[in-house]
Amino acid sequence: MLRKIHTKDLEVGMFVADVGRTWLNHPWKTKSRLLTEREEIRELLEFGIEEVYIDTEKSVYKKNSQKSDGIPLATPKLGLRERSVPKAVPQSKPTVSLEEEIPKAAKAYNKALDTSKALVAACRMNKRIEVGEVQENVNELIESVSRNRDALTALIKLRRFDDYTYTHSLNVSVLSISSGKSLGLSDAELSVLGLGTMFHDLGKLRIPDNILNKPGKLTDEEFAVMRSHASLSAEILIEQKLAVDPQVIEVARYHHERSDGSGYPDHLQGDQIPKLATICGLSDVYDALTSDRVYHKGMPPHDALKFIYGLRGAHFKPEWVDRFIQSVGIYPPGSVVELNTKHKAVVIGINNRSLLAPIIKVVADPHGQLYTRPKLVDLSKPEESQGWIIDKVVPADECNFRASDYFDLPET
Repeated sequence: MLRKIHTKDLEVGMFVADVGRTWLNHPWKTKSRLLTEREEIRELLEFGIEEVYIDTEKSVYKKNSQKSDGIPLATPKLGLRERSVPKAVPQSKPTVSLEEEIPKAAKAYNKALDTSKALVAACRMNKRIEVGEVQENVNELIESVSRNRDALTALIKLRRFDDYTYTHSLNVSVLSISSGKSLGLSDAELSVLGLGTMFHDLGKLRIPDNILNKPGKLTDEEFAVMRSHASLSAEILIEQKLAVDPQVIEVARYHHERSDGSGYPDHLQGDQIPKLATICGLSDVYDALTSDRVYHKGMPPHDALKFIYGLRGAHFKPEWVDRFIQSVGIYPPGSVVELNTKHKAVVIGINNRSLLAPIIKVVADPHGQLYTRPKLVDLSKPEESQGWIIDKVVPADECNFRASDYFDLPET
């Protein structure tokens, strides 16, 4: 029997049947769950969920269990297997605003970009990789994400750099660190993830250019050569005898492994694939799809996310895809959107509790006339949104303005 109760009155052992949210803004990977620990209740509260439906027939709680602040102190031994899937982590409030962090993020990104160029040059000439410099850059990226998780991801959308060779691994590192932060990884894990992603495509430097940059479809033989880049990346790190965590090499080797065993080089499946490699794999696909290349124009982010969503259950476990999308946002900062009233707006920030209702700046009226004072609106707040909802994403080349003009980007 279903019964509606206040979230603060939940107890460990209750079976939550419905929290009234879709997967886009759901704190869990499943719609329903038997509560086995206090943290699950805390997640609901911190996600702003005030009421839920419980199934009394599936619940196994004791009515008089001891509680503190509406949350049970003890977790009963229910004999349930510990979750090995990504856990939702309520998003902590940024310590600084996106506008305040953008200049700092740009400085960290530009510095890391210089290191990325030096890294590529060193590998091409078979010189020693200066892992200390790369680690320093990764630490600065982590610090930026800790201050504001959206600033660096907004930056890589707003700015287009010429050479994919240098920017891809750095962008994947930014996306992975941001996603890892949202999944609750420790700074130590983020450090390993950041290094692994910076190194993940080094093997491509040993792939012939006529294969690497071929605009048409690869032959079976050429594709086999291309697929070797993952194992080559790991080999380069091993050859260099770098003093890095073994997981760094795992990220490089396994970032193309897929949950159904269709990946490479070792055809790992399911939980055989390290979680850090999975995060790298998702970020790698997303950046590859959204980046302009010699032979194709990048997809808009929302189209890339639709493509990645289609990989759920095959290439990637559904819960990993859902958490990645929740991290990146349906409308990433820097996206230009048209509202249901034909107003144009620039997405300024993500609402992790409601991905379809980001924070925007309304920059143009329904006739395309630009406002001198754009209005900042949180679409998740009815008192601000005035009934506005996003109707569609507008391609950059169809706008009479640049999204970057509405961010305080420093000159390069």
